[in-house]
Amino acid sequence: MPRSAALRPRKRPMQARSRATVDALIDAAARILVDGGYGEFSTNRVAACAGVSVGSLYQYFPNKESLLAELRSRHVAQIEHGLGIAMASMRDAPLPEVVAALIEATVAAHLIAPELHRMLSAEAPNLHPTDASSAFARRAAASVRALMESRRRELAITDLDLATFLVVRTVEATIHEAVVERPADLASGAVAREVTRLLVGYLTGKTAISRSHPPPDRRSRSRRRDRATLTPPSAPRAP
Repeated sequence: MPRSAALRPRKRPMQARSRATVDALIDAAARILVDGGYGEFSTNRVAACAGVSVGSLYQYFPNKESLLAELRSRHVAQIEHGLGIAMASMRDAPLPEVVAALIEATVAAHLIAPELHRMLSAEAPNLHPTDASSAFARRAAASVRALMESRRRELAITDLDLATFLVVRTVEATIHEAVVERPADLASGAVAREVTRLLVGYLTGKTAISRSHPPPDRRSRSRRRDRATLTPPSAPRAP
């Protein structure tokens, strides 16, 4: 059996009762992973926590790796939903604001059950890409590429394919690592702000300036230069 097939649910629940069973299994899987780590994660424990038989679990999930894949697929769906809302609401905004909104939406999805995302990133084994995550990656890259194409006049870069690769990988890797290594900075918004500054600078060739610290006007810069010119150098110290 191909590895990707082994990660797929055996069947999708169609009736309300079946959907409730699958939701209970996924919730139980998340709780066990967060509370006990991957070492405590097993199909028997998940079934017991969900209050169903392990046979019922196997009707939907062939193994514990398929449960992990479903958890990650739902995480991907949360990210895509947030990005879709941000893209629709910021369609006509200036490019820096669009970049900021998309990054903030990605961070917000990672702040839903952050401990679960940390466990999935840090402890759970690295699964091969699932169909859902691979399809999302392609759609995300296509959306970023289309956005840059529509804003080509605002860009300092010319190779849009390379830029798409760099933007998508930068956001993906930075935020995933921040979940594990810098959760406080992720929650405070610091990661989103700095990644926005990084990407806006790369895409437009302009340094992002914080609104709370406006650039000095020409007269103040001129006065500083005059003071620097008129101030005599310090006398050398006696040996």
